[in-house]
Amino acid sequence: MYKKYIFICLLLTLAICEGGYQNLKIKEFMSQNNEIFTYINEILDDEAGPEYFLWKIESLQQQIVSGVNYKMIVDYQKKDDPNQYIQFEIIVYDQPWTNTRKVTALEQKNLRVDNKKAYNSKYHGWVDLNVKQFSEKFPQIQTLLLSKLIPKFDLEEDTSIMEIKSVKEQFIAGKTYLIFVQLSDGKKYKGTLYENPWSKKMEVVTVELEEEE
Repeated sequence: MYKKYIFICLLLTLAICEGGYQNLKIKEFMSQNNEIFTYINEILDDEAGPEYFLWKIESLQQQIVSGVNYKMIVDYQKKDDPNQYIQFEIIVYDQPWTNTRKVTALEQKNLRVDNKKAYNSKYHGWVDLNVKQFSEKFPQIQTLLLSKLIPKFDLEEDTSIMEIKSVKEQFIAGKTYLIFVQLSDGKKYKGTLYENPWSKKMEVVTVELEEEE
């Protein structure tokens, strides 16, 4: 009777492990499974198009089958409208011993976030960085920001950044930085810098006039 009970428990354990999805730690997964993540990222970048950039990975799960199913929910932000997003849910099947890797499901929905809600939630998951260390690492950042800020807000050509007020970082496919600056026109602005070390890509993707708290 005892052996029968153990056998049933073992079957239930296997069913749970093989049948359901389990949450994964995103940063740990990307450091250990760079090829799979790069594969997913390239597919979603093509789906989203050049008007959008990867903003946030909402969740990542895996399901053990004859191989592994990876399910990821990802938000892409529109470059010229920080309140408009595309959200993808993608499932990739991976079986290393047969060199099989393919997308088995891909769904997309458009999201619109009002300004108030966006302001209350958009910095969740971001980490504050040391401004001095960031500036030393990216000495070109002021030039990059001004190249976007001046034409968008019709500023004078000699407008300069008086101070970088703060910087936030989010680890996604590479890193995304939020840079808050004070300009010589007396106003505060923020820019989003996207860095992908694998593709050697770095660009300022959004610039905005900062709202007062």
